[in-house]
Amino acid sequence: MRKIAFSLLTIGLILSSIWVGLSINYIEESKSSETLYISNKIDPPIEIYDNNDLLSYNFSGSGTEEDPYRIEYLNIITSNNYGIVVQNITKYILIQNNNVNALFGAIRIFNTGPDTIIITNNTCIGGELGIFVAISPRIKILNNTCTDSYDGININDSPYSLIENNTLTKNHVGIRVENNVPFSKIINNHIIKNYDGMWITNSRNTLFKNNIIRNNVIGFFLDSTNEEFASLNCVIRNNLFENNTSYALILSAFMEQSFTRQNLVYHNSFVNNNPNGQSQAKDVGSHNRWYNESLKEGNYWSDWLGILPYNIGGSANTVDMYPLEAPLHSTITKIPTFFIGRVVLVIALSIGIPVLLAISILIVKKFKKRKLEKMGKNE
Repeated sequence: MRKIAFSLLTIGLILSSIWVGLSINYIEESKSSETLYISNKIDPPIEIYDNNDLLSYNFSGSGTEEDPYRIEYLNIITSNNYGIVVQNITKYILIQNNNVNALFGAIRIFNTGPDTIIITNNTCIGGELGIFVAISPRIKILNNTCTDSYDGININDSPYSLIENNTLTKNHVGIRVENNVPFSKIINNHIIKNYDGMWITNSRNTLFKNNIIRNNVIGFFLDSTNEEFASLNCVIRNNLFENNTSYALILSAFMEQSFTRQNLVYHNSFVNNNPNGQSQAKDVGSHNRWYNESLKEGNYWSDWLGILPYNIGGSANTVDMYPLEAPLHSTITKIPTFFIGRVVLVIALSIGIPVLLAISILIVKKFKKRKLEKMGKNE
């Protein structure tokens, strides 16, 4: 009897384990299916035109700096003009982890309070605009991917802004600044395979640093439309310009006037840009400096001859006085291991010095011969 009871107990435990296992698998499969369903469902557009609209959406958060409203984990694919619209807002909002594809623009931010908006880790596609920002000081645009739009990021009238760690690819313009975004930082962005990498107009005291600008047509266009709002006092440093088919960097202005001025360009790597031209950069501004005077260091130019300053194209007739001998960045292009100018100089000296020495000897001999002939006649 005991053996029978023990056997039944053992069978019961085995069956219970199998049932629990199946239940766990079912629950896990259900959770997996639910997650897959959430990630693939299509969410409606978000349209917020004042603070009251925020309440109707029941977002997480309370709208404070410590606990912003969170617009997140949405998959918005719409024929509406915009996927997410936020304007006339003073509350704090975090827009993150969304996929947005809309007819005209993916995300539109307009007239928001200073330092209240963060846009991070979104994928954005719009027929004209990936991310559009206007009249929103101190906005942060971080870690987004903007592709297949006319402008990947378009920002204006938003001073002290931060555009960092974004990927801009297959747009007509990767990053466009149209007006009045002074004292901003555009740093650590990957700007690849656009027509124009960056087109910055009327920008003052802006830092462009650690960007990778590669495989565009024009790499970076720093522009000005008039004297009053000219692009000036910008610092362009530690960027990689590589394989752009036209100029890597152009400092210019409307009708190629010299409004764009007093900008500093140094510690950049210019590699294989404008291969059919005579210079990788162009300057039609005034008093722009292509080297750091205190450091006595300029930029790396893959086509520098190795002697003399590097000539910058354009009517400013400026030069990089202190070209660097090696790039400051990892590149996908093979870097020249010798300088043509130095090779030519060595060859010229190798041939020229013996020739000059031989000519000098002949002259000396001829002079001595004439002297001896003259002395003979005097005797």
